[in-house]
Amino acid sequence: MKGHPNFTSTLLHWSVAVFLLLTACIESFDPESIGYKNVLVIEGYISDQPEAHSVRLSKTRPLNDTGYNPETGAQVLILSDEGEIFSFAEVSPGAYESEVRAGVVGQSYTLDIVTVDGKHYQSVPIKLKETPPIDSVYFERDRRLTDDGTPLDGIKILLDAHDSTGNTEHFRYEWAETYEISVPYPAPYDYDPTSPILPIKPRELYGDCYRTVDGTSILIQSTAQLADARVSNLEINYVSTVDYKLRTVYSILVKQFALDEAGYQYWSELQKNSESLGTLFDPLPYELRGNVSNVDDPDEAVLGYFDASSSAEVRLFVGEEELRGLDYPAIGCTQLLDTVYYEDIPVSLAAGKLISILGPYPAPYVLMAPLECADCRVFGSIEKPTFWPN
Repeated sequence: MKGHPNFTSTLLHWSVAVFLLLTACIESFDPESIGYKNVLVIEGYISDQPEAHSVRLSKTRPLNDTGYNPETGAQVLILSDEGEIFSFAEVSPGAYESEVRAGVVGQSYTLDIVTVDGKHYQSVPIKLKETPPIDSVYFERDRRLTDDGTPLDGIKILLDAHDSTGNTEHFRYEWAETYEISVPYPAPYDYDPTSPILPIKPRELYGDCYRTVDGTSILIQSTAQLADARVSNLEINYVSTVDYKLRTVYSILVKQFALDEAGYQYWSELQKNSESLGTLFDPLPYELRGNVSNVDDPDEAVLGYFDASSSAEVRLFVGEEELRGLDYPAIGCTQLLDTVYYEDIPVSLAAGKLISILGPYPAPYVLMAPLECADCRVFGSIEKPTFWPN
């Protein structure tokens, strides 16, 4: 999980039907309704980590267009106030990546873009902010109600943090969860129509997999109105027992970023409008201008935000012993097992099932299980993450 480019990929799906002009200060505003425009969307971020930084460029799309419209062939640079230059190469359509470099806390950086049609865009200079450390990430058990009123067990992930220097009043958070998936009936056999006796052959078991999912909500917090810059009991994520997430080992990586006033304003408005639509992946109903503009035409609408900040992160593991006592809904695989006659195996396979012999079934029958109950690769990867406990 990286910073802004990975998290703000939702900007690529923006549609512009009604435009709202924002200033760099926090003030009231009124939306201005105008027609659809082919507006440039810029997503960029630089940190103090030695990594390949990313910038993504695209164009907005109409409300009825579900495609992605990358801006290709651009020249992308990040310029420091000390004369350092970060060059970017296009690694895929609209996605630009720098060589492995690290920004420096306290220095200012400017995103500079020249598109293939000669338009020149620059961000305002952004000082790379130092992010205070996270005090702790922890969990508490929590039972909630579903939309139909059914009780649902789970855990909520909470965070505490503070800035002892008092320099940071605004924070933004990203998270990515990783969990282990153990399917109940890993299939030890494949169908083999060439076999002279049994139409099956041994196969590798795929019972345990791992999946990582990035959070999709915008999570920001301000301590400007508090006595000190302290974040307490901030809910990062709620995890229920309805799927595989809490059945073995669960882990979450939480990242904290410092925001200045202008950055907080931008993310606050983006948060409000994404929540009003339902999800971040819904097209926004109006333009949300950031800190990038056309050098030769300042009135041109440009979407997105360029930022610079160090990050603080904490990884939390929740093990099986800590999860005991939670109520788990049945996965339902037992009810989906079938005893199948040999000649009917192809029909069952066509319905999405795998052979999984679980007992001494006499010929000419085998026991079959649905794919999602017999092969964990339906949900994730068999490759164990390097950070996963043994």
